[in-house]
Amino acid sequence: MPTLRALLSFETVAGFSSFSKAAQSIGMTHGAISHQMRALEEWLGQPLFERHSGGVRLTRNGERLKQVCKDTFAALEEGCRQIREDQAAQRLSIGCSTTFLAQWLLPRFETFVQQHPALAVCFQTRANFDALLDGTVDVLILSGQPRASVGGVTVTHLASERIGPVCAPGWPDPPGRPDRMLDLPLLHASSKLNAWSEWGEAHGIGLDVSGGAVFESLTLSVEAAKGALGFAIAPEFLVRSELEKGTLIAPLGFHPVDRETWIYTRDPVRQPSNVTPFVTWLLEAERNAQDRSGGDLPAPEKTSGPISAS
Repeated sequence: MPTLRALLSFETVAGFSSFSKAAQSIGMTHGAISHQMRALEEWLGQPLFERHSGGVRLTRNGERLKQVCKDTFAALEEGCRQIREDQAAQRLSIGCSTTFLAQWLLPRFETFVQQHPALAVCFQTRANFDALLDGTVDVLILSGQPRASVGGVTVTHLASERIGPVCAPGWPDPPGRPDRMLDLPLLHASSKLNAWSEWGEAHGIGLDVSGGAVFESLTLSVEAAKGALGFAIAPEFLVRSELEKGTLIAPLGFHPVDRETWIYTRDPVRQPSNVTPFVTWLLEAERNAQDRSGGDLPAPEKTSGPISAS
């Protein structure tokens, strides 16, 4: 067979009807492309071009080869595209906070992996909304108020937030009333420094939040609470697995706050096929966890439309 490079060069010459213009477009010299076309004609045993003062025109066999090249290169391009898309369908990139990853997702993720063993999963803990819009991540999980609804992104409700103090199960004389927290060591997460004040105001007590250790993330403050260094303030759904295992207790229960956790995905036509199964698994995992804890999970809320990237 002629080389692929020679056939690509031939298709370029056929498109320009000029050796010089074709050579310039693909970064070759006129002499080099002329040599390739002579070698191709010798291999075929048929002339492909009729030379004239204004350039070249294709012979009948040249027209036949041009169509063959056009069809073949189109098939190659489509086949390569499908292979790339098939590979992309076996990958899933998830954007979420370190706390959500450590406290909620990883303790449950084995069940999803068992259902999709061939899927390569990437976690990005610093992903922002732009990463979802440009395709860097396929699923973005954020806590707070939902983004303003606009086209191109689907928003699905995952969990409502209730916060409360948690501590090690061996803590001596755990508090039985909110005002008992006034004299206990409080642990803070730098990402939610107002959480203790928010909880205190909800219970009508003025907590002194100026003291106590501050940790880089909620996960670290929870680990410190497990180590009996004090009380962390945490959302129930993020520490539920610790409560179920008995490594933490919540002596005062949890109080609802005006925050929710949302799942953001691109519209179905712009997302890999594995996104829908993952979102379905997220919702089922949270519902099962709510059922085990005796809570009521509201029906999933979903909206679609443009979402502001700010």
